[in-house]
Amino acid sequence: MTMSPDSALLLGYFEEVHENTVAYLRTLSDADLEQVIDSSWDPPVTVGIRLVSVIADDLQHVGQAAYVRGVVQRLGDSAGG
Repeated sequence: MTMSPDSALLLGYFEEVHENTVAYLRTLSDADLEQVIDSSWDPPVTVGIRLVSVIADDLQHVGQAAYVRGVVQRLGDSAGG
């Protein structure tokens, strides 16, 4: 059986990823953001557009996590009452 990581471990992982991401983003110039990384699309995909896509995916995952948290909390509330 696989054990889930505890909340402190997950929070530490989040904080490290966040710090590394912010540090990387600070290194990007406007020219970097305009660099084409996928010319098979029309219009071609730039670094900036791909970053927006990644952020949108991240926001969807946050919404999914919030939904699951709400379900778990409601199950806990209904079990106790």
